[in-house]
Amino acid sequence: MRDGSGEYPGAGEKKAYEYLQVAFKSRRLQYFANETGEPVDVGEYVVVSVDRGEDLGRVVTKIAPPDFQRDSLEGRLRRTATPEDLARHGSNTRYENDVLRYCAQRVKVRKLEMKLTGCEVQLDRRRIRIFFTADQRTDFRGLVRDLAAEFKARIEMRQIGVRDDAKHKDGIGLCGRRLCCSLFLNRFNSVTLKTVREQNLTPNPSKISGACGRLMCCLSYESDFYRRSSRLYPETGQKMVLGGRQAIVSGSDIFRETVTVVYENQQEEEVIEVEAFHRLRESQRSPKKKSGRGRPDRSKE
Repeated sequence: MRDGSGEYPGAGEKKAYEYLQVAFKSRRLQYFANETGEPVDVGEYVVVSVDRGEDLGRVVTKIAPPDFQRDSLEGRLRRTATPEDLARHGSNTRYENDVLRYCAQRVKVRKLEMKLTGCEVQLDRRRIRIFFTADQRTDFRGLVRDLAAEFKARIEMRQIGVRDDAKHKDGIGLCGRRLCCSLFLNRFNSVTLKTVREQNLTPNPSKISGACGRLMCCLSYESDFYRRSSRLYPETGQKMVLGGRQAIVSGSDIFRETVTVVYENQQEEEVIEVEAFHRLRESQRSPKKKSGRGRPDRSKE
């Protein structure tokens, strides 16, 4: 976080060798300048300067100076994480459990309508972030005072949605793989029932809902493909003339790129490639050229 002067914590006169995108435990992504002159590999754990202290995260992306926008910079690289830093980070994980237990007790005592979902302690323990969900706005100022007095740290309470909650907790989806939101998604796109209808999926909540209870994020991955297909393939039941015969579309396979039609009183069925199908329709629409092309006009003889 930058201070009032617009500079990031620990900013100096050194020139940045590279810029690092660092992921923290709560899936936060922030950018830091590497002014050490030594390259850092993607996947390494690093200690970075943050507002009022130091924190530990993992490098997920590196950006060259010409391609980086400095207004998104949050701090600078202090060092590659040492064994002592990693040990302290591990002890902070146990410390976070203590924070959550105490916080849950105070929530119960103060009768607050909120559900605690996670905790993130800064490497130097000067800042503690607590994440929660709630159906409405909650006055947690008294709770913050309790926590600050107990742990002697700056307390941040962050209300998140159910999708962010699933992202923090992580898990396995219906596909058998790790949740997309925990693995690689940095932002949530809107997914509606219209997307479900476009893909001809059964609107069964158990089949189309994710761990968060909302529509699965992966439904949006192929939405553009299905929208293009809806313009390319005819609707089932559509009547038309093909090859001089009446036909009805009985189905389409957008993966095999075929259209199935039934001719005249359902006596014959044919599977046609979609390109050939459209050529047949265009030829049917085009007016037939008159015969006698190239013959001399003898009407005036």
